Amino acid sequence: MNYLDKTAKLVLYCEGEFGRGKSKTAEGILRYSDNPIVAVIDSTAAGRSTMEMVGIESPVPIVSSLKECLSLTPDALVLGTAKSGGHLPEEWRSDIVAALEQGLDVVSGLHDFLVDDPVINKAARQNNRRLLDVRRPPESLPIASGLARDVKAFTLLTVGSDASIGKMTVTLELCKEAERQGHKAKFIATGQTGIMVAGGEGIAIDRVIGDFMAGACEQMVVDAARDHDMIFVEGQGALAHPGFSGVTLALLHGACPDAMILCHNASRIGIGDCADFPLQRLARTIEAYEMMASLVHPSKVIGIALNTSKVDDAEAKRQIQDCERETNLPCNDAVRYGCQNLVEAILAFKEGSLCKQA
Repeated sequence: MNYLDKTAKLVLYCEGEFGRGKSKTAEGILRYSDNPIVAVIDSTAAGRSTMEMVGIESPVPIVSSLKECLSLTPDALVLGTAKSGGHLPEEWRSDIVAALEQGLDVVSGLHDFLVDDPVINKAARQNNRRLLDVRRPPESLPIASGLARDVKAFTLLTVGSDASIGKMTVTLELCKEAERQGHKAKFIATGQTGIMVAGGEGIAIDRVIGDFMAGACEQMVVDAARDHDMIFVEGQGALAHPGFSGVTLALLHGACPDAMILCHNASRIGIGDCADFPLQRLARTIEAYEMMASLVHPSKVIGIALNTSKVDDAEAKRQIQDCERETNLPCNDAVRYGCQNLVEAILAFKEGSLCKQA
């Protein structure tokens, strides 16, 4: 994908949404992007800190408007939030056009593509600026055929007991720890935020036509396996989620993972905003993932990544201990306490798999 240079300075547009559960994109970029970030725009949080709003320690200021941050010479405006369904809110148009008129490229992870908007597209052309719709899938994707089963690289997929539970964050942390331990590891982005963090690499699976979702993932795994020994595939959705289970299954059968890490939040009691769908017991969730994976390629859940962001330190440690007792698997909060024990479990399983093959 034609994307931003790593030196491009970013301003994250989060008007009215920063730290209110809808700014995952901005938070992911703040935590992991190589690009310098000069400001977050949210008039409802202006003057407050990123630590206060989203728990991320950063010197990046929160300002009230695009005009207020122009002196910081940003190169691109990144739409850092996503409304339900990924549609472009009407009230954003004027700020997007203003950014283009000020010489900024605009990066979007919405389902509504900016290049298809006549007014925004015209402003981009008139000001010789780029509109980067990272959710737009590439042309000519294959139908999956199980090719990922045969790669020599060890493939791990993060899966979830629910959607919006931290799978991208966990995948990035696992990949970073594997690299730290000397492995040639590759992060496979399957969502818009992951693509932005990865410098434009990846495919937003939820925007791919159904027949080709698994094939898109398969293609990325096969390509990455040529020059990496470990592949970490970013999970999406959850098998138990009534809206997003199709994307989850496509990744499961497209990636053909050797193992899985289950992402879970013990503070949740229901699936997303669906009160009629209570969270399943971890044992049943693990059984479901392993059974569905086995229809194409055997895979085991070998660790639990717990999201404890909503509880204090004492409760977080209690939840981790309870989870380990319940599942008899290693567990940790990858952001709060690191993921060394999870990577150790992955490497032990990897070595055991190689021994069996030999």
